[in-house]
Amino acid sequence: MKNPHRAKSAIAGLCLAVAAMAGWVLPATAQQQEVALVKVVDGEAFAQRAEQRAQLDVGEAIYAMDVIETAQGSVGLTFKDGTRISIGPNSRVQFTEFVFVPAEGRLSFIVELFRGTMQYISGVIAKLSPDAVKVKTPVATVAVRGTRFLAEVAGD
Repeated sequence: MKNPHRAKSAIAGLCLAVAAMAGWVLPATAQQQEVALVKVVDGEAFAQRAEQRAQLDVGEAIYAMDVIETAQGSVGLTFKDGTRISIGPNSRVQFTEFVFVPAEGRLSFIVELFRGTMQYISGVIAKLSPDAVKVKTPVATVAVRGTRFLAEVAGD
C-alpha cells in the first residue's frame, strides 16, 4: 500500500473484527454476567434472555436479568455466593441484580417473584450484608433477615 497510515488502519480494523468475532472486545454487560448454575431440573424450565427463550438443563448458566419460567416443572439454582433458590411449578422469577464483590464491599441480590413459589436459602451475601438481599413481589418487598424462607405469589 502506498499510504502507511491506511495500511495500519486496515490491519487494526481486521484485528478488531477478529477479536469481536471471538468475543474479546466488549466487556460483559450486566445482562451477560453469569450469576448461577442450574443444579436440578424436574420437568421443563425456561430462561428468557432478551428476545430468546431457552429450555434449561442441569449445568447451564443463569445470567443477571434472566427471567426463569416453569410450567409443571421446577428448577434448582446455586448462585456464585452459595445462595440456593428453588423455583416451583407455574412460576416466573427474575434475578434483577446480583453483585458479589466482597473484597470491595459490593454486595447486592434482588429477586422478583412475579408468580408461583420460590424457596430461598441464603448464601454469603445475606450473611455479610442482610440489607443487600431483597425479594420483590407484586404486593411487597421482603428484606431478608433469616437464612431460609418460602415465598408464594398466587395468580398472574
